[in-house]
Amino acid sequence: MKVIIKILITLALVNAAARVGMATASYYELKDDSQQLVTFGEQVSTVELQSHILDKARSINLPIADDGVQVTRVGSHTMATAAYTQEVEVFPTFIYPINFHFSVESQFMSGLTRDSVPARR
Repeated sequence: MKVIIKILITLALVNAAARVGMATASYYELKDDSQQLVTFGEQVSTVELQSHILDKARSINLPIADDGVQVTRVGSHTMATAAYTQEVEVFPTFIYPINFHFSVESQFMSGLTRDSVPARR
């Protein structure tokens, strides 16, 4: 009987770890995609960047509201922030809310061309 209880406890812990791990993997996927959008989105408006980030969040089923993503640009510096709460069922009928938030930023180096960089000698 002790062995069965230990196995059940182990399975419950593995299940909880897997579910939290999947939620965390989705968070990092969104964060990475947002960083790429901000880094390479120099020609894209902040509204479009925000829309792309929200579209990515929805495509991976993250519960993020429209006002959960903000994108700002000052000169050549762009920053995106996102925040959401994902409810994770860590144990059957026990749902634990996990708050995720991140901020990514990028500095554009427009104007740099091959001719503007001094040649190495």
